[in-house]
Order: sequence, then C-alpha cells, then structure tokens
Amino acid sequence: MNNAKKIEASFGLFRILVAVVLAYVIALIILAIISDDPVFVIGQFITGPFSTFRRFGNILSTMIPIMFTGICMCFVYAINKFNLVGEGAVNLGGCLSACVAIALSDKVPAWLLLIIVLITGALAGMACSLIPALADQIFHADVCVVSLMMNYILLYVTNYILKYRIKDPGSSITASYKWTSDLKLGTLIPKTSVHVGFLIAIACVVFAAILFYKMSFGYRMRVVGMNPVFAKYIGMPVMATIILAQVIGGAFAGIGGTVQVIGMFQSYQWTSLTGYGFDGLMIAVIARKNPAFVPLSAFLIAYIRTGADIVSRTTDIPPEFVSIIQGIIIVLVAAEMFLSGFKSKLIFNSARKALAQKEGKA
Repeated sequence: MNNAKKIEASFGLFRILVAVVLAYVIALIILAIISDDPVFVIGQFITGPFSTFRRFGNILSTMIPIMFTGICMCFVYAINKFNLVGEGAVNLGGCLSACVAIALSDKVPAWLLLIIVLITGALAGMACSLIPALADQIFHADVCVVSLMMNYILLYVTNYILKYRIKDPGSSITASYKWTSDLKLGTLIPKTSVHVGFLIAIACVVFAAILFYKMSFGYRMRVVGMNPVFAKYIGMPVMATIILAQVIGGAFAGIGGTVQVIGMFQSYQWTSLTGYGFDGLMIAVIARKNPAFVPLSAFLIAYIRTGADIVSRTTDIPPEFVSIIQGIIIVLVAAEMFLSGFKSKLIFNSARKALAQKEGKA
C-alpha cells in the first residue's frame, strides 16, 4: 500500500515531464519541417533564452504575473470549480491600485503607499471572484459562464476609469496620470526587466503552499474539492469553504495585477485583457493544483515563450508557434488516460514484488 501511494504521488510529476518532453519533440519536428534552416531555428529555440543575460531576465520577468494567476487557479481548482475571473481580477487590481497610487502620490511615504496599493489590488481581486462564487452557490449559475462574462464587464469598467477618470490629457497614448517614481518596484537584476515583484511572487507561492498543506483550511479545501458530500457529512462548512477559496484565489490575482502595473510602468495603460488570467489556468494544470510547483510551471511557459519570441524575430517562424507547444502540453497533462496503463503496471509489479517478499519471509 505504501509503495502504491509513493507511485501515485510521484507519477503526476513524471507524467508532466514526459508531456513536456513529448511536446518539445513534436515542436522540434514541426520546426524541422516548416523552416528553411531547421538547425539554426531549433538552436535558437532551445538555447536562445539562455544565450544572453537580458534574455534570461526576460524569462524571469515573464514569470512574475503568471505566477500570481497560477496560484489563483490552484485555489479555484482545489475546490473543483472553474472560476476564470482571474483575468478580470488582474485588470481591476491594477486599475484600482493605479487610482490609489495617483491619489496618494507624495502624500504618504513610498513604503506605506506600496502596502496600500497591494492591499487595494487584493481587495479588488477578492471582490471580482466573490460575485461568480456567490452566483454559483446561491443561484446555481454556471460559474464558468458568469466568470467569463465578468472578465469583459471588468474590462469595460477599467477602460471607463482610465479614459474618463484618470487619463492624462498630455499623454500621446492612452495612459493615466503618473504616480510618484518612488513607488516603482526596484530592479532586482541589473540590465533586465526583473523587478522586486519576483520576490513578492515567490513569497506568495510560499504562503499559498503553507496554506494548502500545513493549515486546516487547506485540508478542508482539498476534502471539499474531492468529495463535497462527504465533507458536508462530517460537518465541514462546504459552501463557506468553496466561496472563501475562490475569494483568496482572486486576491492573489489582484495582487498580481498591482505588481505588474507598478513594477513595469509608472502609469496605468491596459486597454484590453492581458491574458495573464488564462495563463494562470495553464500554469495550475501543469502544476497539478499544487502552488509549490507554480514557479516551475511558470518558468516552463516563460521559457517557451521567450524561445518562440526569439525564433519569430530572427527566423521565418511566426510567433503563434508557441500556441502549438502550449496546447500539446496541456492536452497531455490534462488527459487522465495519458500513461495510465504504465502507472497501473508499476503499481501491479510493486504489489507483486511486495507479496513475493512477504511469502518468502513466511
């Protein structure tokens, strides 16, 4: 039994690694077929992201926002829901944080303003995720549909705020007034776009992992996600747990929007959905709902995107090529039957070996 549990625990990671390797092999085959110079293209795709310090920095900076949304989706998946409002939470968190930053610039110390805008982003994200969660639990509405519609409603709300409340009339682009430069998150690695938000993201990963596996709420959340009927039977507050898990996830997405806005810009400029929320869905699937694996999943996606970007700028391969790789990885990771026969064979052989050893001792 212990060996079977060990195999079950390690097989998920093994399957992800096989899926990634297989996706890469398929991608390299496609590159070799469609490219005029396949050797150069494949070399750029594999080694390009590590060829310069700046390119490696691009991997890390790409990881920052999708780590936050990846954590968000881990909470959502843990209670077996499909709340996709993380996309809108990123936008609203960034927008409202920008409003607060503009209003309080030069009025409070920069360190205090940073705390205030992060709290603002968290509250915005919590409010975003609360609405679909309540609609699901109280009115039995489809949480996926409600959250998808919410994303576009929130986009129009943030566009209204930007264009009619905080837009800088002197700017040549659609951008808000600037906030104090002291608020901008400092550069973590010189000559790259990696900022202190990376450390904030890692801190959130650690906190989320502790909450998941070291605290009673995390245990309750996972039990509710696996079997809500059983959880209710043993006295767990099922509805409250489902709602609270989504609200906490939304808070992380909102913080991600705040960190991305104040880390990369000095004014709010988003006029369309960023895509970070949907990236979070992919990150959580690859991480198998475990926040501790979110950085590795985010690194993988960021590495693929950086490589694809380099290839698209230096060769004849279009940037949409990255979508092929991501799609293959998600299909293989999400497919429950992928390598299931191999897992069953491992468990069977392990049990037969243990039985033979037990009979030998007897």
